[in-house]
Amino acid sequence: MKILIKVFVLIFFALGVTACGSETKINPNSDESKLIIDEERTLVTLYVLLENENRKKAGPFYAKFIIYDETLQDAIGAEVVDFTAEDGKKQPFFIDGSNSFFLSESFYYEAELDNEELVNMVEVVISDENEMEILQFLISNIEKYEAP
Repeated sequence: MKILIKVFVLIFFALGVTACGSETKINPNSDESKLIIDEERTLVTLYVLLENENRKKAGPFYAKFIIYDETLQDAIGAEVVDFTAEDGKKQPFFIDGSNSFFLSESFYYEAELDNEELVNMVEVVISDENEMEILQFLISNIEKYEAP
C-alpha cells in the first residue's frame, strides 16, 4: 500500500511540474510584418515583427524566408533566405518576456516587382535550436515606395 501511495504522489508531482512549465508562445504581428519595395534605392526588405506572449525570455530562434514568387526569386537570387549575421552565418535571436522583436533582410534587386503579385508570396519560418519549426506565416502586407 505504501508503494502505491508513493507512486501516486510521484505521478501527481510529475503532472504538477509539467503543467506549470511555460510553453513558448510567440506570434507574428501580421499588421507590422511586411515586404517593402524601395524603387528609388532598388531595395527589397523583408521585415517581420514577432511578439512573445510569455513573461519569460524565449529562444534561441532562427528564421528563414521562403520566396514563392519566381520574379522575386530571380530579383534577389534566392528561393530561401536565412536570417543571418554579417558573417553570413545563421543568426540566433531571443525575445524578451512580454516583448517584441523585429528582424529584417534587405536585398538589391533588378526587376519590375508588382506589389499585388507579391501578397502571400513570402513565408516566414521560425525554428528553435533543434531545427523544429514552431511558427510559419505568410507576409500579406506589401509597401512600395516609387522612385520620383
